[in-house]
Amino acid sequence: MKSRILVIKAAEDSALQYMNFMNVIFAAQKQSVLIDACVLDSDSGLLQQACDITGGIYLKVPHLPSLLQYLLWVFLPDQEQRSQLVLPPPVHVDYRAACFCHRNLIEIGYVCSVCLSIFCNFSPICSTCETAFKISLPPVMKAKKKKLKLSV
Repeated sequence: MKSRILVIKAAEDSALQYMNFMNVIFAAQKQSVLIDACVLDSDSGLLQQACDITGGIYLKVPHLPSLLQYLLWVFLPDQEQRSQLVLPPPVHVDYRAACFCHRNLIEIGYVCSVCLSIFCNFSPICSTCETAFKISLPPVMKAKKKKLKLSV
């Protein structure tokens, strides 16, 4: 029997748990553990990525009174049994990251090398882990003195 994780999401994502959850995703991927997500309210890009990376199923329940049916039909079967079922189609996963400062999706940003927080604007101090970054400027070159040629 292979290990699996089922995340049932009934509240908004918490930015404070982002790093912890990213560690869970990468550990699950390394250990070949599926992460499934059953979403009851608003979508979660992070959970979509977790399911896609680990080979799990992401499902936003369209009709809450049918929750038990979805849990039994989609999430109870193991990976082998799922291949024999007609499951909901996979969702399109947007791999753009959300900046920690405004929660906007960005394609290019700044990443803290300590905590991996992503920002849309540069800041010399990470607002998540408060690491101060040393900004290395290019070395200042001394101007070469021009030799004066004497005309004779």
